[in-house]
Amino acid sequence: MRNYLPSFILASLLFVATTGFVSAPTSPLADYSTIDRYARSTPDSKARDLTSLAKYLTAPARSDLAKARVIYAWIVSHIRYDEASFGSGTYGSEVDYAARALQSRRTVCTGFALLYKHMLRQVGIDAVTVKGYSRTDDATAGQPTGPIDHEWNAVKIDGDWYLVDPTWAVTTAKPGQVNDHYFLTDPQAFVAQHLPADPRWQLLPSPISKATFDRFPKLYESYFELGFDTRFPQNGLIRTGDVATITFRNEADMKIICSSARTGYTSTNPIPSTLRREGDLYTLTVRVPQRGNSTLFIFAKPRQTANEPYIGYKAIGSFTVVRG
Repeated sequence: MRNYLPSFILASLLFVATTGFVSAPTSPLADYSTIDRYARSTPDSKARDLTSLAKYLTAPARSDLAKARVIYAWIVSHIRYDEASFGSGTYGSEVDYAARALQSRRTVCTGFALLYKHMLRQVGIDAVTVKGYSRTDDATAGQPTGPIDHEWNAVKIDGDWYLVDPTWAVTTAKPGQVNDHYFLTDPQAFVAQHLPADPRWQLLPSPISKATFDRFPKLYESYFELGFDTRFPQNGLIRTGDVATITFRNEADMKIICSSARTGYTSTNPIPSTLRREGDLYTLTVRVPQRGNSTLFIFAKPRQTANEPYIGYKAIGSFTVVRG
């Protein structure tokens, strides 16, 4: 998969020397550890309001990218997702909503997005919140999503717009960890899980339709992190006989296995499959175990990792299979 992080990432993570911050290593994924430690160690006395917190966090920053990262790092390390807070209280403005999230340290996606937007604006960075649809349920892969149910951000860095989802950076990670797939995500990967109500915020040369999004499988961030191409399978609903075939693209040498669960059931069982590779094209052929509707779960890992049958595999996606 093409690395979307821009080339300026290597030069822009500069902080004032007196803080001990140095330029980022040359990794294309960028080592944000120094910035993140600074954000995590912020004294509570500096986090009493949006303005003072934003200014404290970005005081050492010499670039918009560094500012965007340090504010993101503070939010995802200090704010918890809490559905119980949804709809509680009244708010006179977006700033009031963001301030409430800051004070309580818990919120839902709207609070995450508004907090990020308004802290960035406090330090002169243009950012917006984006409302749209999300694909989260394995059992409805390839089927229409419900109403608008999610909110995230677009942030302008050095004249270009980038996508950030601070909510999913928290909710898709293990406790105490952060999922950085959702910071400056490639738009072609982002649209696999997020569809903005306003097509402009897809940030794609040719925006897709809601009907196209509704046909997508459920993909996990591991799909992209393992190097699978953004030309992912477009049809998440497979109508077939006793055999289903799915193709993927990945330049690396991968192992791919799968399991299945009847729709509405939580228990899954491994199912027989064969994998053929031609260049970067993988063709997975699966024996569909029963008639009716089922959910097919796909797992992958690099071939050079442990040989134990199920060690090291990560879920990369799910499909709805209808066997006639």
